[in-house]
Amino acid sequence: MEITLVVPDQVNSWSRMHSSILGFIRKYGGQRITRDAYRQIQKLTPVTLRQPGCALFIATVHTEDGTRLAGLSLVAGYGDQAGIVVVHPLYRGRHIGTKLLQAQQLQMGRLSCRVALDNPSSLKMCFNAGLSARRMVLGPTGKPTLVLEDDLRYAHGAAPAPTT
Repeated sequence: MEITLVVPDQVNSWSRMHSSILGFIRKYGGQRITRDAYRQIQKLTPVTLRQPGCALFIATVHTEDGTRLAGLSLVAGYGDQAGIVVVHPLYRGRHIGTKLLQAQQLQMGRLSCRVALDNPSSLKMCFNAGLSARRMVLGPTGKPTLVLEDDLRYAHGAAPAPTT
């Protein structure tokens, strides 16, 4: 498996890739991606992906039929604006999501994720990536949602976020 940061340099190549990414999310997102997050992803451009706090990583596997997309992780605004991880069902349970989140953390230096309490597999992925629950909020669908953040910002002397 290979984790790669996607930095599109041409609008034409991005258009094809963006279309594939949206299809992958629709097909394998398991109805867990909120409309708001999906809209944020639809608006992405090559310029947006170069902004601080925004990154797209893909996980690919090499099969006898060639290279296959196994998962992706997209974060905007360090995770405060949008953050998703989608892994193909054939490759779930292999810590691909965890590795994608860890790549995001290394790239950006900090990361925040919001995960509904009724999504134990995503919560486990975030905890395995080293994120810690900082507070609970109501998510966009009205469900109790944990805000998970990495400990890097607290290790550097920033004040911890209030917890509820």
